[in-house]
Amino acid sequence: MALEQINLNNLPAPARHGLYIVLILALAGMWYWIYQKPRNEELASINVKNDRLRIQLRQAETVKAQYEQYQRDLTEIDKRLLALQSILPTEKEAAAFLRTVQDMAGSSNLKINLFRPRALVAHDFYFDWPVEVRLEGNYHGLGRFFESLGQAQRIVDVPAVTISNISNQTDPSWTLTAAGTVRTYVQGDLSGQYQIEEE
Repeated sequence: MALEQINLNNLPAPARHGLYIVLILALAGMWYWIYQKPRNEELASINVKNDRLRIQLRQAETVKAQYEQYQRDLTEIDKRLLALQSILPTEKEAAAFLRTVQDMAGSSNLKINLFRPRALVAHDFYFDWPVEVRLEGNYHGLGRFFESLGQAQRIVDVPAVTISNISNQTDPSWTLTAAGTVRTYVQGDLSGQYQIEEE
């Protein structure tokens, strides 16, 4: 039987309906495999990429928040460093500070018999700068001198002092001698300017 001779109207109604259903299903299957399946795969791929981008965005937002916090912390640390640097003189300020210590002794009515800066002692990022001193005066003057050192903006340490009476002294302004070390701290690299002593 030739294809031209097939007339669907000659088929019984249930066979015709079944043939229509098979034809519709075949067309739907072809449409799904040719058009819809590649689009579904593309959509799934886009969704996976979208999920990855969302994760990366969250990570980037977290990094940005951490970066902003680090910036705030760095600004705060810089402010604190500036405040602390005012306590620890640099190499250029050290000599002026030592003159200030001499002036403190003079204003406390103490006579300076010895004022000898000794070798710097190196530490990680600063130096100890001990100065050997010997002073003459009275207890009140020595107390004023130590009080002035304690109120100085810079860090000053008096690790040891020996106080002794001046014998055969009739002037109440000169009743004692004090000998010891006044130590200040200096930041920076002073190795080219001063004698350095390793710790």
